[in-house]
Amino acid sequence: MGLFGKKPLFCAVCKKELKHKYKPSEEWNMEGYLCSDCHIEKTKEFAMKSQSTDRCAVCKADLGDIAVKPRWQWEMEAGTLLCQPCFNKKDAEYNKKLNFCAVCGTKIGFVRYNPKPAWKIQGQMCRKCWDVRNAQK
Repeated sequence: MGLFGKKPLFCAVCKKELKHKYKPSEEWNMEGYLCSDCHIEKTKEFAMKSQSTDRCAVCKADLGDIAVKPRWQWEMEAGTLLCQPCFNKKDAEYNKKLNFCAVCGTKIGFVRYNPKPAWKIQGQMCRKCWDVRNAQK
């Protein structure tokens, strides 16, 4: 029995009694607590495993030294990485979606119109297209 009647805790890996307990990351799929040595080893293993599988989220090519994080506006999964050509494509698509009408393709000026959700149109619209679509009802 430990201090104040608490049961001693043991490491889930090496079964040593814990002085300080470390909670394993959810990605490790482990139950229980770890000692400091085992926690450090598991962290190293996971870091090495994640580094070795760095692939582009779009084209699945090996990234090597050139890896680019996607912009938050693109609504991609957290922690994904892109190669430079895929980043450039995604950036061009986003800029087109933001700066050109989704219906007619004309460049949008300062005033932009968001389509109604019922229209199921991705992007923004010019005033002319928005008025035509709204009048159709």
